[in-house]
Order: sequence, then structure tokens, then C-alpha cells
Amino acid sequence: LQPHSTTTTTTTASTNAHDDDDKTKLLPDSTSEIRPFASSSPIIQHNAEAERIKTCLSSSGYEVTLLSKQILEDDRPEVDKITASEIPVGNSASILRPTNHKRDFLRVLELYQQVLKQETSSKQSSSSKHYRHHDDKRRRIENPQKNINTTKNNNNNKRRESLGKPIIVVPNAMTSPITLINAEEFLVRGRYVTRQDMLKRMNGSKRPQTISMKRNIASRLGGGLMEYEIIDNPTTRLAKERDWDRVVAVVAQGAAWQFKGWKYSNPVDIFSKMFGFFIGMEGTPLTKDVKSWNVKREVLSRDKRGVDQITFASFWNSLDEWMSVHKPEYLPVEEV
Repeated sequence: LQPHSTTTTTTTASTNAHDDDDKTKLLPDSTSEIRPFASSSPIIQHNAEAERIKTCLSSSGYEVTLLSKQILEDDRPEVDKITASEIPVGNSASILRPTNHKRDFLRVLELYQQVLKQETSSKQSSSSKHYRHHDDKRRRIENPQKNINTTKNNNNNKRRESLGKPIIVVPNAMTSPITLINAEEFLVRGRYVTRQDMLKRMNGSKRPQTISMKRNIASRLGGGLMEYEIIDNPTTRLAKERDWDRVVAVVAQGAAWQFKGWKYSNPVDIFSKMFGFFIGMEGTPLTKDVKSWNVKREVLSRDKRGVDQITFASFWNSLDEWMSVHKPEYLPVEEV
């Protein structure tokens, strides 16, 4: 067989009578190069070499299972002669010995003993807590009402004495949708009542300086009853340093002058330490200050009071989430 760029021809003895022209047609092109296929292919050479290497490395024929015990016994004297001439460099014990005798594994032993001691003390501590838990449980079972009331009173008293009530600050401006006059209607009942309507209801009565309110925390955060104070004049009401720490939320009016005289007069500082919430009226454009502040923004409808609950829920859900991260000490402690 001869390779050809276009055709392959088999020539036998019977074709010797063909003329020169026919032979020229059957022969390969003068430009074609005839190469020995087997010897010139690098892929075949590589495969052949790989097969030879595999054959040399193969364990075929050397399996111990093919040797009888008698053959192994006959070969043992020769093995003994070889091992007798070997010089052992070490064993399982000598390898663990340090080459530098000034160093050893005592430090590893010390670390092990420290860890073991910590684990033992941890188990003992958890065991003692387990026993105390069962003792407390037994006492609660014996007199449940007394223990529950005692726990509640102790927790609530400690929290009130050490922290006080969390404070929500609302704007003291007539242009703000939410002020101290209608804050209770919105933050407690979820209804927006205009300033004018609230003044009519008050019928000349003096507006309150502080509003106290209670609400239940969302169950996903543990639940429990929370009590808040709502004020609009923090510069006069918050005289002590720790009083400012009680401020958990600020309802923004939309202008930086709202914070004049505050402990933190910079809105950036205020809304990094307190939860910021802006309530605007539908159709009123946002100011540049509000757009740049770290506050949550919501809008009240001018005539659709049914959607007030959306803004109401947004405020409290956002505040609960913020307090769970930044002021968790004010959240109710789950009673045991």
C-alpha cells in the first residue's frame, strides 16, 4: 500500500503492460511526500514507549500468591545474608528522638495536659450547670407562680434601674407630619391624624411634655412587653450622659437645624448611634439632607388612611431589628 493525496492504486503483475501515460496518472504527485507511517508518527512512538514503561514497571509474575511456602523458605537464607549486611539508620523510636538534644517533645506534652485540663473543667462546669438547672426546675414545679413572679420582678427592676426606658425623639416643628401632638395616635394606634385635627380634639388643653407607651416586641426577637418614652426636646430633657444613651430612635424632620444643641449635632454621628426614620407626605420632594442621611424613609398618604399601617409597621419592625443589633440590652429578657 502507498499513501496518496487523492487516490490509492494496487499494482499487480498484470498491469506491467500499461503505457507510460497510464503509469504517470497512477503514481503519486511529485510534490507529495511519502513517509513511513509507523516510524514517523509521534503518537504511535509515544504509545509504544508508554507500553514498554508499563511492562517494565508491571508486577505481573511477581505476585507472592504464585510462590509456594517452600520457595520462600529456600530463599530465606539469602535474605538473611542481605539484611545482615545492612546498616539500620533508625527505627520507630529513634525517629522520634530529636537530633538536637537540647530540644524535646516536653512542650507537646504540656500542651496536651493543658487541653485535657480545660476539657475536664469544662465538663465539670457543664455538669454543675445541669444540676443547678434541674434544682431550679424542681423548685419552679413545687411553687411555679412564686418563682415566675420573682424572676419577672427581678429582671424588670434590674433593667429599669440600670438602663431606664428607651427614648424616641420626634420633631418639634409645625411642618413635620409627626410631632408630639399626634405621635401617640400614630406610634401607638397606627393612625395618622393631622395637627389641626389633634388641636381641635385637645380643645385648648396643654400638650404633653412626654408620652409613655407600651408595646409588644415581635415574637421573632423573643417577644415581651416594652415601655418607651416619646419626647421632642432632648436638649432640656436629657441632662445626663446616660440619658442620651437611652435614645434609640429619632424621627427626622428633614432639616439639620433640628439637631442644634444636641449632644451630637452632626446628623452623621446621630444616625450612626440612633435609629433614623423620616416620614414625609405624599407628593413632597425629599431634601438633599434626607437623601444623604442614614435614615429609613417612608411616606404618608394625604387622604388614604388605610395605608397608614404600612408606615406604622415599617417603623416598628425596623426599630426592633435595629435594637436587636445595636441596643439588645433594652429588649425584654425571656423569662425562664
